[in-house]
Amino acid sequence: MIEGRGLKKIFAPNSPGKSRITAVDGVDIRIDAGETLALVGESGCGKSTLSRLLLLLIPPTKGEVFFEGQTLTGLKEKELRMIRRKIQIVPQQPEGALNPRWKIADSICEPLRIHPDALHPGRQIGDELEKLLELVGLEPEQAARYPHQLSGGELQRAAIARAIALEPALVVCDEPTSMLDVSTQAAIVRLLQTLQQKLGCALLFITHDQGLAHAVGDRTAVMFGGQIVEEGRGVMDKPLHPFTRRLTSIPDYGSLTCPEPQGTRVPGSCVYYQFCPEKTGKCLHDPETQECEGRRVRCHNVSHT
Repeated sequence: MIEGRGLKKIFAPNSPGKSRITAVDGVDIRIDAGETLALVGESGCGKSTLSRLLLLLIPPTKGEVFFEGQTLTGLKEKELRMIRRKIQIVPQQPEGALNPRWKIADSICEPLRIHPDALHPGRQIGDELEKLLELVGLEPEQAARYPHQLSGGELQRAAIARAIALEPALVVCDEPTSMLDVSTQAAIVRLLQTLQQKLGCALLFITHDQGLAHAVGDRTAVMFGGQIVEEGRGVMDKPLHPFTRRLTSIPDYGSLTCPEPQGTRVPGSCVYYQFCPEKTGKCLHDPETQECEGRRVRCHNVSHT
């Protein structure tokens, strides 16, 4: 349904003496209709930047994005707006994404005011609001409040309601549970899964929690240093890439920060070379992604299948 080919994003320095940062480095990624792809990795590895490239919220330095077979790269803003109604985002921090001067109901209904043709025949915005509140488990009196009057979990439910208002084909969930307590996290994950079944949408679920990635993802993609180093089914059960094995061996790696590849990477080498306990001489050359045991793995030291 959505696909990125050869996506690369280089950020230029904003002050003299600073190096350019390659946040995403030659990524191929696809999400099929109705499935959940869990994108997992340490903080700073490029997960959120990759999601913004797929949404074309920032332009890629190189590469292309396709949605339902149509190339999005190079489209004008007016053309992109019609595509974006099919792709919505659930933010990590809803309190920063919802207008503090608007009531919750106004924020939820904003997409319907922008795209009035998305309303079902014979229905008004108030009718859609009532349905959305029921879907996400909010009461009418909560929708009449302002963001500062709701809990973190209630705010996230409101953000989810806004994201599904246009019945999108894809919802990008950018660490939607990282700011919540454990019990609320579980409730939000169950809500997203229930809504996915009802609406038939696909999910890109970005997280640093390997257990959560394993629980929600039909497939899992693991990022390091701006690259997807391993992707497929059962990644967390039987990791093949050395970095994935490191992740699964650390109970709580969410607090770890991805090392700065530009400062330590040997030019032309594998992005994980400086940190890999299994490196060999051939790892001084950046590996191609290859198929192995039904996965896509970017490593020299795995066997072709």
